[in-house]
Amino acid sequence: MNFWQFLDKQLSRISPSGVAGAGIFLLTYWVLDMLAKDRTLADNDLFKTLSQAIIVQGLIGLAMAAWFTKNSAPSRTEITNTPENPVPTESQENK
Repeated sequence: MNFWQFLDKQLSRISPSGVAGAGIFLLTYWVLDMLAKDRTLADNDLFKTLSQAIIVQGLIGLAMAAWFTKNSAPSRTEITNTPENPVPTESQENK
């Protein structure tokens, strides 16, 4: 195995959700680092609003979205909307 095959194998493991997660963690670190280096940003309303949106909506929102949208329920069925498997029109609880 040469270097390029190794690199290709490593990069194929990266998922889009992993890239998004790493990106929001890096962005959060960057915002907190900016605040640590320049404390006058704490008085700027625009910086407070943007940093709050990045940290709360991005970091916590991404984690909660990933947690609650996992398709781990074994009772879920795949809806393909074909004649053999149409979209259900009744609630599954009523059956």
